[in-house]
Amino acid sequence: MRLSIRWRLTLWNTLALALVLIGFSALIYWLLTEALYERVDHSLLAELNELEKDDRMTSRRDERLRHWIYEFKEHENISCIVFDPSGKVHDRTVELAEAAIPPVPSVPPGERIHVNASLPIIGRQRTLVSRLPLGGQEFTVLLLAPLEEVDRELGELLSVLAMAVPVAILVAGGLAYGLARKALAPVQELDRSTQEITADRLDRRLSVANSTDELGRLAKTINDMISRLERSFSEIRRFTADASHEIRTPLTAIRTETEVALRKPLTTSEYQHLLGSILEECDRLSRLTDQLLTLARQDALAGRPALEAIDLGQLVKEVTEMLRPLAESKGLHLVFEAEGPERMSGDNLGLRQVFFNVLDNAIKYTPSGGNIAVQLNHRNGQAVVIIKDTGIGIAAEHLPHVFDRFYRVDKARSRAEGGTGLGLSIARGIVLAHGGRIDLESAPSQGTTCTVRLPAESKLSGKMDSKEAS
Repeated sequence: MRLSIRWRLTLWNTLALALVLIGFSALIYWLLTEALYERVDHSLLAELNELEKDDRMTSRRDERLRHWIYEFKEHENISCIVFDPSGKVHDRTVELAEAAIPPVPSVPPGERIHVNASLPIIGRQRTLVSRLPLGGQEFTVLLLAPLEEVDRELGELLSVLAMAVPVAILVAGGLAYGLARKALAPVQELDRSTQEITADRLDRRLSVANSTDELGRLAKTINDMISRLERSFSEIRRFTADASHEIRTPLTAIRTETEVALRKPLTTSEYQHLLGSILEECDRLSRLTDQLLTLARQDALAGRPALEAIDLGQLVKEVTEMLRPLAESKGLHLVFEAEGPERMSGDNLGLRQVFFNVLDNAIKYTPSGGNIAVQLNHRNGQAVVIIKDTGIGIAAEHLPHVFDRFYRVDKARSRAEGGTGLGLSIARGIVLAHGGRIDLESAPSQGTTCTVRLPAESKLSGKMDSKEAS
């Protein structure tokens, strides 16, 4: 089972402090050891230098040796052993037991060597050995200083550290737990507040105590996410309500007309008229269903169509010619202009639907005798299609919402003309999927201009087409 963050922080902090304390204790122990041994070595060296500098050693060697051996023991508690050139003991401290005398140590001429030695009876000693010329002969001098005091001081320090370090680690562990608990208290509050936010309570937000620290930024990020969820849920609810209403309208019409047909006998012409009306409602319902499925695919980012190389100019021209009879039946003047072929990669059917929806709206809301101009040109690496009409226009308060689903500027008139309020929303989704942009500019009684910008691969000028044709 994995530990909680609080316990993990406590353990990591305690372990880190334990390593620091152990390392610091080891450093103190090593420094004190070096200092104590350096003090003993300095004392040994001082005594050896006194022996070496004795000017009377040449004339009265044995007498002076006994003098210095006595002085070493009397004043510094240092034992001394002098070995002659043959390796035998020439002189030594009287108090030194015979069994405690080590063999003659080997040392190169001119060198002074410090080592620790454990000798019988007298125990651990710090030794200094050197070869000195005394009275015309070379003797090996061995000085021994007891390490009992040094070992006692180091032992006391070790005992103090052995007691203090565990206590310090335990205290640090308790403090680390308290600090971790205090530091994570805002996280627990965030957890409690987040659990209170449900699909029905998305209006609630987390409190941000300090927006500049990590937890404050986390709370702000969660609040932003909740805001996005709230907008998404609101759109889903509105979309569901609007879709249910739009579907219920043709179904109600079909049911009403069917009940009328079953209530009393009708003539053949009346049946034909009734069936024609039912067929119109079925067609409207089918069209609405197709548009809802298209929106569902866009939302799910599923079923992406394979992109293909297309000539956007030819595509827009074909859509324009398809709707030209409808425009002429209303007495509208429809014009198409293009600088030349415009190559791009895109979804042929999807882009056709975009320009069909936009141009169909322009025809619907332009009064008889009006003009509709469709232009295609190339700007800054983009293919730009502009559809401009002289229709009734759109008021400023409606422009920000025209691409919303099921939004109609004139609801009564839109339903009468078979509109569902989904055409522009679908068009925007397709254009955005192509990495493009669609904008609408309009004013009441001054017409509407729709601009579609799509990334183009290259622009082929008319002159190039003429050369290829020749």
